[in-house]
Amino acid sequence: MIRGKRLIATAALLSAVVALSAAACSSGSSTKDPTPVTTFQITPASGGTKPAASPTSAATPAATSAATSAATSAATSAATSAATPEATSGGGGGSTLSITASNIVFDKSSLTASAGKVTIELDNKDGGIPHNIHVFKGKDASGESVGMSPLSTGPAKDTLEITVEKGEYYYQCDVHPTTMSGKLTVN
Repeated sequence: MIRGKRLIATAALLSAVVALSAAACSSGSSTKDPTPVTTFQITPASGGTKPAASPTSAATPAATSAATSAATSAATSAATSAATPEATSGGGGGSTLSITASNIVFDKSSLTASAGKVTIELDNKDGGIPHNIHVFKGKDASGESVGMSPLSTGPAKDTLEITVEKGEYYYQCDVHPTTMSGKLTVN
């Protein structure tokens, strides 16, 4: 029963990521497209009729925005419920760290904090692009999950509160793990 729920949650997450990717590709973003042509018109060699409207031109900005919002909500809900433990918070002051997502990279690939409660403030400056921060014990994502922020389409700000022991932790954006990752060292 639990395995079936996890499969459904995983399928929902994958579906949402695909929908987000499609919406991000079709909406304007801060990343320059090397082929900025958005419509094509084929002109017959001699006379002829005007070509029919492109089926991709039917999508409106409102429809794209609604699809992006729905997919982000579904992905966040599925990712949160898919066996990832909630972040825990401890007593006392703790450390507060800031990290910015811009141009599909984090501005810092290395963070340092004291053991105990750590608050990570994520500032997603990538308009129309979803990011989060997910922290794992150890040197890579195969370690135990310590906590993750919600998947939010930028521009957006999120906060992740975790309690960590002395050691090394890996963090990544779950949508862009190959370009957005780093190491958290806890003393």
